[in-house]
Amino acid sequence: MTEQTILLLCLFGALAATLGLYFLKAFKQTMYQGDERWQAIQLKAEAAANATNWLLLFVLLGATVFAGGETTLTLNRIGTLYMIYFGFRNLVELTAVLFFDRQL
Repeated sequence: MTEQTILLLCLFGALAATLGLYFLKAFKQTMYQGDERWQAIQLKAEAAANATNWLLLFVLLGATVFAGGETTLTLNRIGTLYMIYFGFRNLVELTAVLFFDRQL
């Protein structure tokens, strides 16, 4: 597979995770009607998703150390990588919402 095919598949996965998270949150919001339990689930899930920001920071630091000054990225590629990261973050939040919904 080429690099563009892999990025396209990752983008479709990111889109599916993002839409799944938004639909699940809308469904659960109407189901729980915004009670304290739902707010606690959302806070815990958001805290888990915010932990991916640290992962992104360490990946970027590692990339600057190991890549050197020879690598150039276009704005298009940076935007694509950001959308994939955003989808990964939403996937983490989606799994956290499902986990904490069953746990609490």
